[in-house]
Amino acid sequence: MKKVLYPINAFLLCVVMLFSACETDNSITGGDEEEASQCGDASNSLVDSYADDAVRLAIGTLNGSGSVIDPSIIIPPALVERMSNILTAVHASEFAAADSVTNVYEVHINALSSLTQVSLLVDNSTAWAEGWINGEYLTGEPSIDQLLTTYDLEITQTVQYADLLGVTITSEELINTTELAAKFASVDGVSEATVPSDGTGDGDDIVVEILGANDLYKVTYEVAYDGCSETCQKARFYEFNVDDNCNVTYITTYGDAPPTQAQRDEE
Repeated sequence: MKKVLYPINAFLLCVVMLFSACETDNSITGGDEEEASQCGDASNSLVDSYADDAVRLAIGTLNGSGSVIDPSIIIPPALVERMSNILTAVHASEFAAADSVTNVYEVHINALSSLTQVSLLVDNSTAWAEGWINGEYLTGEPSIDQLLTTYDLEITQTVQYADLLGVTITSEELINTTELAAKFASVDGVSEATVPSDGTGDGDDIVVEILGANDLYKVTYEVAYDGCSETCQKARFYEFNVDDNCNVTYITTYGDAPPTQAQRDEE
């Protein structure tokens, strides 16, 4: 894709609309070279701003139904770095749509699920539950004790109910809590294993999808608005392709109209 200059009237329209992004299939600046951003050249502050997104995208890749990587409780650092490179490459590209999602709307994943805790409900009648009921760390159940010791997990809360024991398991490190909950749920005596939420409401999202081989990714940014204190009723989507060399291609924009700042601020 060649880069072209915006006409002056398009620029003025962007200024008038203020918070609503000015969108086009072309990049913002002039020149003849294809737009590219080298992996690893992002500033530390930019990398830090996408740190939570990169971790959550890595977990989503691990847990995805079409993943070629087996789910693991430990999040592979190389996969987190890859997701970080993808996000910072889009941020560094000079497409107007990229400016919309990174600078105008400042899109990040509004995922509220904890990355450090899982909540269990254990049947009180289960033999190995007695250890936890008595305040002990290990239970005598090999699969439970192996999870606790392998991943250096802590039991940070227990609550006694009529027939069930509520247990909060906590990790000091960020982990794939979805997979950890699934491991606990597979043990006899665990009635329920869930990942607690750190908040309520709805909001923006970023999704990374591997296209064919592992060297091309489709990145979709969702700008959500209208009723997001519960469930967002409207959203605008921006799609890019990013390869392993951090070359970015803008694909398309679709969905509802670009929201104003007032619409984004409404709950």
